[in-house]
Amino acid sequence: MADADVWSPGWETAVDQVQAGVAWAMPHGPVWRLTHAATQDVLDGHDPHVGMDLTQRPYEGWPGGGMVVLRRETYEEAPLDPRFVGWSGEDESWAHALRALAGEGWRGSAPLWHLWHPPQERMSRRWGSAAARALAFRYARARSPERMSALLDEARQTA
Repeated sequence: MADADVWSPGWETAVDQVQAGVAWAMPHGPVWRLTHAATQDVLDGHDPHVGMDLTQRPYEGWPGGGMVVLRRETYEEAPLDPRFVGWSGEDESWAHALRALAGEGWRGSAPLWHLWHPPQERMSRRWGSAAARALAFRYARARSPERMSALLDEARQTA
C-alpha cells in the first residue's frame, strides 16, 4: 500500500522482510518533501535524489504512513478505516491496528520521496478535521486485540 504521491527505493527490501515472516514492513524512515520544481523534475523522468530542493527538512515518517508492505490476510484483519475522510489520523491509526492485531512491524531506513502538491484544506498542520482527530484518539486508546477488533468491526459495518 502506498500513498499516490510517494516513492521509496526500499520497497523491495520491505517485500523481502514480509516474505521472511514479518507481518508488515515500512521501507522508509525519513520523508523527503520535494518542492514544486523538484517534483516537476521527477515527473520529467529524473530519479529523486539527495540534493533536490525540499519544502522542509527530512523527518521521520509516521508509522503506518507513506508505504506499507503486508500480506492480504494481514490487511483483511487490520484494514484501513474508511471513516477517515480527507487528511490526518489514518496513518498512525492504521499502525495502532497493525501492532495490536499483527504485532510490531519492520522499519527500513530508505528515503521516502514525497511529491509536492497543494495541501488539502485542514484545521491545522496536524489535524484535518475534528472527526479524524476523535477517531484517531479512539485508535490510540484501543491497544488490546479485542478492543481494536471491535473498533475495526464498527468500520466494516459502516463501509
